[in-house]
Amino acid sequence: MPKYIIRCDDACPTMNRKMWQKIEDLCDKYNIKPIMAVIPNNNDPKQIKDTVDPNFWDKVRNWQKKDYPIALHGYDHVYISKDSGLVPFNNKSEFAGLSLEEQSNKIKKGIEIFHKEKVNTSIWVAPSHTFDENTLEALKEHTTIKIISDGIGLFPFIKYGFNWIPQQLGQVRKMPFGTWTICLHPNVMDEYSYKVFEKFIIENYKNFISIDDLSYKPFSILDTLFEKFYWSIRKFK
Repeated sequence: MPKYIIRCDDACPTMNRKMWQKIEDLCDKYNIKPIMAVIPNNNDPKQIKDTVDPNFWDKVRNWQKKDYPIALHGYDHVYISKDSGLVPFNNKSEFAGLSLEEQSNKIKKGIEIFHKEKVNTSIWVAPSHTFDENTLEALKEHTTIKIISDGIGLFPFIKYGFNWIPQQLGQVRKMPFGTWTICLHPNVMDEYSYKVFEKFIIENYKNFISIDDLSYKPFSILDTLFEKFYWSIRKFK
Protein backbone atom coordinates (compact mmCIF):
# COMPACT_ATOMS: atom_id res chain seq x y z
CA MET A 1 0.00 0.00 0.00
CA PRO A 2 1.46 3.42 -0.93
CA LYS A 3 2.15 6.11 1.64
CA TYR A 4 2.03 9.83 0.83
CA ILE A 5 3.53 12.99 2.30
CA ILE A 6 2.65 16.55 1.28
CA ARG A 7 5.32 19.22 0.99
CA CYS A 8 4.43 22.86 0.32
CA ASP A 9 7.28 24.99 -1.02
CA ASP A 10 8.01 28.73 -0.97
CA ALA A 11 6.25 30.00 2.14
CA CYS A 12 7.22 33.64 2.63
CA PRO A 13 5.58 36.95 3.66
CA THR A 14 4.40 37.64 0.09
CA MET A 15 3.00 34.17 -0.62
CA ASN A 16 -0.42 33.51 -2.16
CA ARG A 17 -2.22 33.62 1.18
CA LYS A 18 -5.60 32.52 -0.16
CA MET A 19 -4.24 29.31 -1.71
CA TRP A 20 -1.99 28.50 1.23
CA GLN A 21 -4.97 28.85 3.56
CA LYS A 22 -7.14 26.58 1.41
CA ILE A 23 -4.48 23.88 1.49
CA GLU A 24 -3.97 24.29 5.24
CA ASP A 25 -7.72 24.02 5.89
CA LEU A 26 -7.96 20.89 3.74
CA CYS A 27 -5.00 19.24 5.47
CA ASP A 28 -6.44 20.05 8.89
CA LYS A 29 -9.79 18.59 7.90
CA TYR A 30 -8.16 15.24 7.08
CA ASN A 31 -5.49 15.38 9.81
CA ILE A 32 -2.60 15.60 7.34
CA LYS A 33 0.65 17.20 8.52
CA PRO A 34 2.36 18.72 5.46
CA ILE A 35 6.00 19.77 5.39
CA MET A 36 6.03 23.56 5.12
CA ALA A 37 9.17 24.79 3.33
CA VAL A 38 9.84 28.35 4.52
CA ILE A 39 12.16 30.82 2.77
CA PRO A 40 13.85 32.74 5.63
CA ASN A 41 14.61 35.92 3.64
CA ASN A 42 12.87 35.83 0.27
CA ASN A 43 14.38 38.00 -2.48
CA ASP A 44 12.90 36.08 -5.42
CA PRO A 45 10.43 38.36 -7.24
CA LYS A 46 8.60 35.29 -8.56
CA GLN A 47 7.42 34.58 -5.01
CA ILE A 48 5.74 37.97 -4.64
CA LYS A 49 2.11 36.93 -5.04
CA ASP A 50 0.48 39.17 -2.43
CA THR A 51 1.20 42.15 -0.19
CA VAL A 52 3.64 41.62 2.67
CA ASP A 53 1.94 39.80 5.53
CA PRO A 54 3.08 41.38 8.83
CA ASN A 55 1.80 38.27 10.62
CA PHE A 56 3.68 35.77 8.48
CA TRP A 57 5.92 34.44 11.25
CA ASP A 58 2.91 34.12 13.54
CA LYS A 59 1.44 31.82 10.91
CA VAL A 60 4.64 29.76 10.75
CA ARG A 61 4.64 29.43 14.53
CA ASN A 62 1.00 28.36 14.36
CA TRP A 63 1.93 25.62 11.86
CA GLN A 64 4.57 24.53 14.31
CA LYS A 65 1.99 24.35 17.13
CA LYS A 66 -0.12 22.09 14.89
CA ASP A 67 2.88 19.75 14.43
CA TYR A 68 3.44 20.70 10.82
CA PRO A 69 7.14 20.02 10.12
CA ILE A 70 8.87 23.29 9.16
CA ALA A 71 11.71 23.05 6.64
CA LEU A 72 14.54 25.49 5.96
CA HIS A 73 14.00 26.34 2.29
CA GLY A 74 17.32 27.88 1.36
CA TYR A 75 18.02 31.46 2.41
CA ASP A 76 16.83 34.04 -0.15
CA HIS A 77 15.65 31.78 -3.04
CA VAL A 78 17.84 33.65 -5.55
CA TYR A 79 19.57 31.47 -8.14
CA ILE A 80 23.21 32.38 -8.68
CA SER A 81 24.68 29.26 -10.30
CA LYS A 82 23.81 26.81 -13.04
CA ASP A 83 24.97 23.74 -11.13
CA SER A 84 22.55 20.81 -10.76
CA GLY A 85 24.22 19.34 -7.69
CA LEU A 86 23.37 15.94 -6.23
CA VAL A 87 19.75 15.77 -7.44
CA PRO A 88 19.77 16.86 -11.09
CA PHE A 89 16.21 18.08 -11.58
CA ASN A 90 17.30 21.59 -12.63
CA ASN A 91 20.39 23.52 -13.71
CA LYS A 92 19.85 26.58 -11.52
CA SER A 93 20.79 26.87 -7.88
CA GLU A 94 21.08 29.09 -4.85
CA PHE A 95 23.64 26.65 -3.40
CA ALA A 96 25.14 24.00 -5.70
CA GLY A 97 28.54 24.94 -7.04
CA LEU A 98 29.25 27.57 -4.37
CA SER A 99 32.12 27.27 -1.91
CA LEU A 100 31.61 25.81 1.55
CA GLU A 101 32.17 29.26 3.04
CA GLU A 102 29.51 30.87 0.83
CA GLN A 103 27.00 28.15 1.55
CA SER A 104 27.75 28.16 5.27
CA ASN A 105 27.10 31.90 5.38
CA LYS A 106 23.68 31.49 3.75
CA ILE A 107 22.66 28.62 5.98
CA LYS A 108 23.84 30.37 9.15
CA LYS A 109 21.84 33.48 8.26
CA GLY A 110 18.74 31.41 7.48
CA ILE A 111 18.95 29.51 10.76
CA GLU A 112 19.52 32.77 12.67
CA ILE A 113 16.22 34.09 11.30
CA PHE A 114 14.43 30.89 12.30
CA HIS A 115 15.91 31.12 15.81
CA LYS A 116 14.95 34.79 16.09
CA GLU A 117 11.37 33.90 15.12
CA LYS A 118 11.31 30.89 17.49
CA VAL A 119 10.85 28.44 14.63
CA ASN A 120 12.42 24.99 14.90
CA THR A 121 13.49 22.86 11.97
CA SER A 122 15.02 19.45 11.37
CA ILE A 123 14.47 19.42 7.59
CA TRP A 124 16.34 20.86 4.60
CA VAL A 125 14.56 21.68 1.34
CA ALA A 126 16.79 23.15 -1.37
CA PRO A 127 15.27 25.61 -3.85
CA SER A 128 14.88 23.79 -7.19
CA HIS A 129 16.30 20.60 -5.56
CA THR A 130 19.82 21.87 -6.24
CA PHE A 131 22.46 21.39 -3.55
CA ASP A 132 25.75 19.57 -3.26
CA GLU A 133 28.10 17.99 -0.73
CA ASN A 134 29.22 21.43 0.47
CA THR A 135 25.59 22.14 1.36
CA LEU A 136 25.43 18.97 3.43
CA GLU A 137 28.70 19.82 5.15
CA ALA A 138 27.40 23.31 6.00
CA LEU A 139 24.17 21.83 7.38
CA LYS A 140 26.17 19.45 9.59
CA GLU A 141 28.40 22.22 10.86
CA HIS A 142 25.86 24.97 11.50
CA THR A 143 22.48 23.32 12.13
CA THR A 144 20.85 20.36 13.85
CA ILE A 145 19.09 19.37 10.62
CA LYS A 146 19.12 15.61 10.08
CA ILE A 147 16.52 15.19 7.32
CA ILE A 148 16.75 15.98 3.61
CA SER A 149 13.43 16.23 1.79
CA ASP A 150 14.68 15.30 -1.67
CA GLY A 151 16.26 12.57 -3.72
CA ILE A 152 14.84 9.61 -5.60
CA GLY A 153 13.96 6.33 -3.94
CA LEU A 154 11.01 4.10 -3.18
CA PHE A 155 11.35 4.46 0.59
CA PRO A 156 13.15 6.79 3.05
CA PHE A 157 16.87 6.12 3.06
CA ILE A 158 20.18 7.04 4.69
CA LYS A 159 22.90 8.70 2.63
CA TYR A 160 25.80 11.12 3.29
CA GLY A 161 25.02 10.90 7.00
CA PHE A 162 21.45 12.24 6.61
CA ASN A 163 17.98 10.72 6.60
CA TRP A 164 16.38 11.35 3.19
CA ILE A 165 12.65 11.49 2.50
CA PRO A 166 12.49 10.97 -1.28
CA GLN A 167 10.61 13.63 -3.26
CA GLN A 168 9.44 12.17 -6.55
CA LEU A 169 6.11 13.79 -7.49
CA GLY A 170 5.24 17.32 -8.59
CA GLN A 171 1.53 16.57 -8.70
CA VAL A 172 -0.88 14.13 -7.10
CA ARG A 173 -0.75 10.66 -8.60
CA LYS A 174 -1.94 7.26 -7.42
CA MET A 175 1.00 4.94 -6.87
CA PRO A 176 1.06 1.16 -6.27
CA PHE A 177 3.48 1.06 -3.31
CA GLY A 178 6.35 2.98 -1.73
CA THR A 179 6.64 6.30 0.10
CA TRP A 180 5.92 9.34 -2.07
CA THR A 181 6.36 13.02 -1.36
CA ILE A 182 4.05 15.23 -3.40
CA CYS A 183 5.59 18.69 -3.76
CA LEU A 184 3.10 21.54 -4.14
CA HIS A 185 3.83 25.16 -5.03
CA PRO A 186 0.77 26.97 -3.64
CA ASN A 187 2.02 30.33 -4.90
CA VAL A 188 1.33 29.27 -8.50
CA MET A 189 -1.59 26.87 -8.02
CA ASP A 190 -4.91 27.78 -9.62
CA GLU A 191 -8.41 26.64 -8.69
CA TYR A 192 -8.33 23.72 -11.09
CA SER A 193 -5.09 22.30 -9.66
CA TYR A 194 -6.48 22.80 -6.17
CA LYS A 195 -9.64 20.85 -7.05
CA VAL A 196 -7.50 18.00 -8.42
CA PHE A 197 -5.51 18.01 -5.18
CA GLU A 198 -8.67 18.13 -3.06
CA LYS A 199 -10.19 15.17 -4.91
CA PHE A 200 -7.02 13.14 -4.38
CA ILE A 201 -7.00 13.95 -0.66
CA ILE A 202 -10.65 12.96 -0.25
CA GLU A 203 -10.04 9.64 -2.01
CA ASN A 204 -6.66 8.81 -0.42
CA TYR A 205 -6.38 10.61 2.93
CA LYS A 206 -6.02 7.32 4.82
CA ASN A 207 -2.73 6.72 3.00
CA PHE A 208 -1.11 9.95 4.19
CA ILE A 209 1.48 9.72 6.95
CA SER A 210 3.49 12.03 9.17
CA ILE A 211 7.28 12.22 8.93
CA ASP A 212 7.29 10.91 12.51
CA ASP A 213 5.98 7.60 11.15
CA LEU A 214 9.00 7.09 8.89
CA SER A 215 11.90 4.71 9.32
CA TYR A 216 15.14 4.97 7.35
CA LYS A 217 17.37 2.30 5.87
CA PRO A 218 20.63 2.45 3.91
CA PHE A 219 20.18 3.22 0.22
CA SER A 220 19.45 -0.22 -1.29
CA ILE A 221 19.93 -1.96 -4.62
CA LEU A 222 16.20 -1.55 -5.21
CA ASP A 223 16.50 2.20 -4.58
CA THR A 224 19.46 2.37 -6.96
CA LEU A 225 17.53 0.60 -9.72
CA PHE A 226 14.49 2.81 -9.21
CA GLU A 227 16.65 5.94 -9.25
CA LYS A 228 18.26 4.93 -12.55
CA PHE A 229 14.85 4.12 -14.02
CA TYR A 230 13.43 7.45 -12.81
CA TRP A 231 16.17 9.55 -14.40
CA SER A 232 16.09 7.55 -17.63
CA ILE A 233 12.36 8.22 -17.95
CA ARG A 234 12.82 11.95 -17.30
CA LYS A 235 15.26 12.20 -20.20
CA PHE A 236 12.48 11.42 -22.63
CA LYS A 237 9.94 13.86 -21.21
